[in-house]
Amino acid sequence: MMSEERKISPVLKVGGLILLALIGAVVGAATARFVDASALPADDALNLFIGVVLVGMGVVMAATVAIRPSSVPKSCGLLQIVVMVLAGVMLMVPIYGPNWVSAEVSLAIVLGLLAIQTVANVLLWRRADEMLRRVMVETGSLAFWALQLALFVYAASERLGLVDGITAWGMIGIMLAVYMVASAVAGARRGLK
Repeated sequence: MMSEERKISPVLKVGGLILLALIGAVVGAATARFVDASALPADDALNLFIGVVLVGMGVVMAATVAIRPSSVPKSCGLLQIVVMVLAGVMLMVPIYGPNWVSAEVSLAIVLGLLAIQTVANVLLWRRADEMLRRVMVETGSLAFWALQLALFVYAASERLGLVDGITAWGMIGIMLAVYMVASAVAGARRGLK
């Protein structure tokens, strides 16, 4: 016996997006206050902010996966949580790791987490349904085109002496911020159909 697909009203979908935006605003404001109080360099502050947001999103997703009906498969959700939380932790280790261990050990931790995250990403792709794969492809495409455009404008401005250079660490933060926005746009686009 096939179960009927539940229809969710557009008002409820928009209400859910507004609620998520409000939660994001609160988390973002609290993280920004913490980053500002810690007087980190701009590139560290950006990566710390993104790391905290990723871990926070992972926690929210974990709660969602935990409360959804047992008839809904959890494997892709769990893999998404692992990928997201590991990405957040990998952004925080280079900032705070050297306070507890050497830079070499911090890098080894990052590389170990990266290996685990890579395996989780491959498993996620293999287990994803067509819609999730489509969202992943659209996210990559949107991020690529936005970053290509931004990099060209920035490179031309830097060559003309109009802007200062950005560290590779700062560029990673910018790339991940663009990727997160692209992911939200692609996911919302698919979810609002």
